[in-house]
Amino acid sequence: MLGTSRRSAVVSAIGICALVTIWLSAGQLQDSSFGSSIVSSISQHTSSTTSGSTTASIVKNGHLPAPVSRYFNQVFSPEDADHFDYPALKKACDRATWHEDVYLQCGGMFAGMTSIMSEVKVCFKMAVEAGAGLVLPTIPIRDNTNLLEFNNNEDETGDAYMPYDQWFDTKHLIEVLGRTCPKMNIIHPDQLKPDHVSPVAVKNHWEIDVSKAPGYHFTVSHFWTGNPFKIFFDDQLAKLQKASTTTGSGISVIKIASLFLLYNITNDPTGGDLKLWNELAMLIRFLEKPRQIVNQLLAHINRPYYGVHFRAENDSIWNSAEDQMHNDLDVLDKAWAKYGKGAASGINSQLKPLVYLACGDEKQVEMFAAVGKKRGWEVTHKWEIAQKSTTSETLEMINALPFDFQGAVDMGMMVQSYFFIGISGSAFSNTVAHARDPIGRYRWSSLNDEDDGGARTHIVTDGVQSSYPCCL
Repeated sequence: MLGTSRRSAVVSAIGICALVTIWLSAGQLQDSSFGSSIVSSISQHTSSTTSGSTTASIVKNGHLPAPVSRYFNQVFSPEDADHFDYPALKKACDRATWHEDVYLQCGGMFAGMTSIMSEVKVCFKMAVEAGAGLVLPTIPIRDNTNLLEFNNNEDETGDAYMPYDQWFDTKHLIEVLGRTCPKMNIIHPDQLKPDHVSPVAVKNHWEIDVSKAPGYHFTVSHFWTGNPFKIFFDDQLAKLQKASTTTGSGISVIKIASLFLLYNITNDPTGGDLKLWNELAMLIRFLEKPRQIVNQLLAHINRPYYGVHFRAENDSIWNSAEDQMHNDLDVLDKAWAKYGKGAASGINSQLKPLVYLACGDEKQVEMFAAVGKKRGWEVTHKWEIAQKSTTSETLEMINALPFDFQGAVDMGMMVQSYFFIGISGSAFSNTVAHARDPIGRYRWSSLNDEDDGGARTHIVTDGVQSSYPCCL
C-alpha cells in the first residue's frame, strides 16, 4: 500500500551483491563485509575520470554563489567531492535519540528523477529524526518512452526496481554519514534475504502508516518543526513494541512510505530545517557516468550560457510546447536586457550567451532551436554538443543512459548556467531553482528589482504545484 495512493495523485498532478553489508560503526566502514556489487559500485567512484583536462571547466564556476558551487561539487563533480562538514546534519544527528537495532525501510518512491530525489530526502530526514538505522531504498525506474508509466507496484518488486546504489553514489552517502551521523547504521536490502551470503537476522517486520498521523492529508505537507515526525514515530514504535510477541535476536525493520512533499521545510522560523534539508540534498550524489557527461559537456562550451528547462516531453500537461517556447524566449530577452554585458552578469562580451536547452525530446528541441535562431539566440542541447565532440564517447554515454539519468545530466548543466529559466509546475525546474539560490529556496524572479543573491533564475508561472516552494 506504500505507493498506491501516491501513484494516482502523481498521475493527476502530472496529468495536476552477494551485494553488501554496509555498517557505520563509530563512523568507520567495515570493508570486510562488502559484497561484489557494492565493491564494483564504489570502485567506479574512486577511479579516475576519462580526461584530467576536463576538470578545469568544472572549477571555473566563479559566476555561481558559494553555496551553489558547493552543491554542484557535492552532487556533480567528476572526482571525489570536496570535504564539507555538513554542520546542520551533524547537529540533527547529535541531538537525536537513537534506537538500537531499529531500521527504516522506506518505500513508495517513484516518478521522475527530481521527485525521487525529494522522496529520498524525506527518507533520510525521517531516519535522522527517528534515530533509526536505514535499509537502503529500492526505487523503480520509469519507462523511457511512456513517462507516465512509473513501473511501481504494491509489492515493490520487478525488474524496474533498482537498489539505491544503482541510482546514486553510495560511497559518498556512507562517507558523509560516517563523519556526521556515526550512530546511523546502514544495510543493503538484499541482506534481509535469508539466502544472502551475509544475511542480517530480522526479529520483527513492522510497518508504520504515515497517513494515519493525526490530521494528515496527502495533498498537504504534514510534518514540520511544530509537528515533528519524531513524536509520531516514537508513539507508533512504542505500540509496535508493546504488541510484539516475537522472541530471539535480530533487528526490527519498519516499512514506511517516503511520501512526496511530506515535510514543510519553510515553516521553521529559525531556518534550521531548511539548512538540514539543503545538506540532505547534497547526500544525493549522482553516479559517475552522469557526472562525467556533465563535465565533458561543460568542457565543450567555450562561452557563458543560459539554461532553459523546456518541459515538452510526452507527459507534460501544461501549456503547449509552442506557448512555453515563446514564454521562454521572452524571458531570455529580458534576462539579457537586465544582465547583459558587464560585471553584473560575468559576461564581458557583445555576443549573447549560448542557450542550453534541457529537454528529453529531440524533435521539440529542434523546433525551439529554429525559432530561437530567428530571435537572435543560438540554442543547443546535450546531443548537439556531444556530436561536436572530437570523439563519439560522450554521445554514446548519453544515449546509453535511461531517460531520467539523462535528466540528471541536464540538471547539472542547468545548475552551472549563468541564468536559468524553468516552469512552476515542474519538480525538475523547482529543484534546480532551489539549488541555484544561496538560501536553498527559489525566493523570487531574478527579473525583479530585489536582490536575488546571485541566483539568476526565473520560474515561468504555470502548472499546478503550489507545494514545491515549501516542501520539495
